Amino acid sequence: MFLKRFIPVRSEDGSALVAVLGVFAMGLILTTLIVSSVVHGLGFSTFSRASVQSHAAADAGITAARASLYTASNCNSQSTPGIYVSAGSPKYRATVERNNGSGWVTGCPNALTSQVRISSTGTAAAPAVSGVSAGDTSTVQAVYQYIVPGVNPSGVGMYLHDGAIIEANSSLDLSEGGNTGLIVKNGRLDCNKNNGVINGSIMVRGDLSFGGKCTVTGSAVVTGHTTLGSGRIDGNLTSGSVSPNPPGSKVGGTYTQNAATPAAPEWVNITYKPSDWRTTAGLPYEVRPMPSSCTLSSGNLGGTTPGYPLILNALACSGGVSANNNTTVKLTSDVVVFANKFDFGGVNSLSFTSSSTASHRIWFITPDNGPAGDKSPTCASTQGDFSVKNGFEVKAPIAALLYTPCAFDGKNGFTWNGQIYAGDYSEIKNNPSFTFVQVGAAGVDFDQATVTPQVTKPQPGGLITMRDLSAG
Repeated sequence: MFLKRFIPVRSEDGSALVAVLGVFAMGLILTTLIVSSVVHGLGFSTFSRASVQSHAAADAGITAARASLYTASNCNSQSTPGIYVSAGSPKYRATVERNNGSGWVTGCPNALTSQVRISSTGTAAAPAVSGVSAGDTSTVQAVYQYIVPGVNPSGVGMYLHDGAIIEANSSLDLSEGGNTGLIVKNGRLDCNKNNGVINGSIMVRGDLSFGGKCTVTGSAVVTGHTTLGSGRIDGNLTSGSVSPNPPGSKVGGTYTQNAATPAAPEWVNITYKPSDWRTTAGLPYEVRPMPSSCTLSSGNLGGTTPGYPLILNALACSGGVSANNNTTVKLTSDVVVFANKFDFGGVNSLSFTSSSTASHRIWFITPDNGPAGDKSPTCASTQGDFSVKNGFEVKAPIAALLYTPCAFDGKNGFTWNGQIYAGDYSEIKNNPSFTFVQVGAAGVDFDQATVTPQVTKPQPGGLITMRDLSAG
């Protein structure tokens, strides 16, 4: 009997275990990925929700703060003046800042404010989860114009739409006008006699001719031809052409040949509209007719109530407004004089002063009754120039604005503290002295060349910018 040889067979139980462990590990990985994906999705979903909620809350803060600025003293009556904190949902904290012309300051607007800025931080009602918190808070910032009743200063020192001649010991201080103190919108600027000095910068959309020894201490932008003759530009000159060419030492800075037309404010019409003229409290000016003599006399001039502004309506004076020789008008308040003509050309020594040490303003206005928005002066046949003679004075603390669609005839010398806006070609010569003080006029913005709505109380105006500062 044969015996069978036993040959052992290798067991595969261990291999099966390895396979099982591999499948288990793969399951754990997949499970982890699924859980991670779910957690991430939950975090993203709640982030989106929180971000929407926080932005909505921040916007609500902007809306609430802006609305409150329509109510007098509301801003200052907050627990912390100028800061609005919601009592419930939506949750926000909004801070008000003002700009009075010299930068942003935290606090409520006042009579000098031109812009307000509101920064609002909103908080989500349901914060995000899974460690995602970026959308829990959002900050939004909005800047608005701020409108106060009364006259808002605007404009350059001299706006001479059709040009002018400035010569013979003329001294014009336009240095407060920023980049440009004198603008010729559509004409030429001439200086053909000696010693005319323009302290500041000018823009001439036409030709500039210095036949005499005239000087611009700032820079000049001229779209046409510049004839320097015996004159000089201390700063830079940009012009379509120049003689002599090159100008050499007649230009202290750099000469650039460029005939491109620079942007300049358009002419804006001012009409007789007493309702535009209001105090900073929103009250209308007093209105009185000019005495039938149509002549200014020495003595006080102002509202019936001392200090209250007055509109003097002289439009019925067919020959315009005049004055007696050696007249001193003492202003007790701000005064607006409307007339179709101001004929002071035959008057020796006419002065406008303050009745006290208080500063006052006076406006000489010949209405432009041309088509609304025509962007061009219209001097009607029934209207005339603003003319002055030796001894005409408007001195500090009085500031005056002249607005006429006709011409300014100042060929006999004058002293002026304020602004001049004239439509037709004008004359400024024979020892005149001019100092720019920004006065502006009611119902218009000379810088933007727009008619502005008048308001009866301080309030926010149009939106300038709105931006999302952060989301976290």
